[in-house]
Amino acid sequence: MTQLAQGGTAVGTGLNTKKGFDVKIAAAVAEETKLPFVTAENKFEALAAHDAFVETSGALNTIAASLMKIANDIRFLGSGPRCGLGELILPENEPGSSIMPGKVNPTQCEALTMVCAQVMGNHVAITVGGSNGHFELNVFKPLMASALLHVMFLLLLLLLLLTIVS
Repeated sequence: MTQLAQGGTAVGTGLNTKKGFDVKIAAAVAEETKLPFVTAENKFEALAAHDAFVETSGALNTIAASLMKIANDIRFLGSGPRCGLGELILPENEPGSSIMPGKVNPTQCEALTMVCAQVMGNHVAITVGGSNGHFELNVFKPLMASALLHVMFLLLLLLLLLTIVS
């Protein structure tokens, strides 16, 4: 994701670009962002395919699937007090049910599953974006980058919240 297509011009040939422009722009972006950006060796691939975005999103989607499973397990294990499994005692972070005395709503688990659902939805958008590189150009990179940054931000906030609450 740190390989830049700059200097590849419209389709990756580099036609009419000054020699060394690609290396200079990658170095300038790396210096400005303090990230290890480099010029892409294969400008055609860098413009048309964004497999690194899809792969990274897939890994985060797997984490979301695991977190959703854990949240659902905790929610079921904490069900009760009069019926349900009652294996766990969940923290009373919110007022309980008005019709079920003693019930503790699993609010953190519910928040976690909603974030996981959003991560999974963004993964679908990123996957669709990755599949829309027609010939030498994929114009979906802004959507893919935005969705991937959103996923990372959501998961970071969620894990920080869970760390603070637990």
